[in-house]
Amino acid sequence: MASSTRPVLDRVYLVYFLIHIPVMFLVDLVPLYPASLWVPADAPLHALWHLRQYYIENYNDQFFLPPPAEIPSFFPLFAFFELVFHLPISLWAARALWRAIGPRGLSGAAELLLLVYGLQTAITTLTCMYEAALWDPAVVSFEQKTVLVGGLYGGYFALAVLLTADMYSRVLKRVNATDAVKKTQ
Repeated sequence: MASSTRPVLDRVYLVYFLIHIPVMFLVDLVPLYPASLWVPADAPLHALWHLRQYYIENYNDQFFLPPPAEIPSFFPLFAFFELVFHLPISLWAARALWRAIGPRGLSGAAELLLLVYGLQTAITTLTCMYEAALWDPAVVSFEQKTVLVGGLYGGYFALAVLLTADMYSRVLKRVNATDAVKKTQ
């Protein structure tokens, strides 16, 4: 990616992470919370149950159905990734991107970490998109799949691919510059 697009893309990534963090806490990570905190009607976080119900009713996302729904074997692992990988990196990335606004930009280490994050996010999202595309049409309509795969998951996937490609080009530029210096020594 051209260096002139870096500030714009960094702002896009910042907005993404600022949106992604509350989504993780309000939707993605909720099943990992003790059920007593969010399931019973008198639970302090019961609004999260209502939010999940709204999401399920409107998007029919089978990944978010409560038990005894059949969840793919990979999905708990992806939820674990969300907790131990996405959450800390998202919190760190929001701060790093906020500080990088301006001429300084991101450090090489930040670009490398965001490359790994983008690649992992693209792979796990594509896996979910593939699984969702195979859901029984009697359960999830073509229109619902279009919104889920093409819209919700598709947008997330597209941003992850953009982040991966952008960070790869940034890291490669740094590596090539280092190699060029070594060749002149």
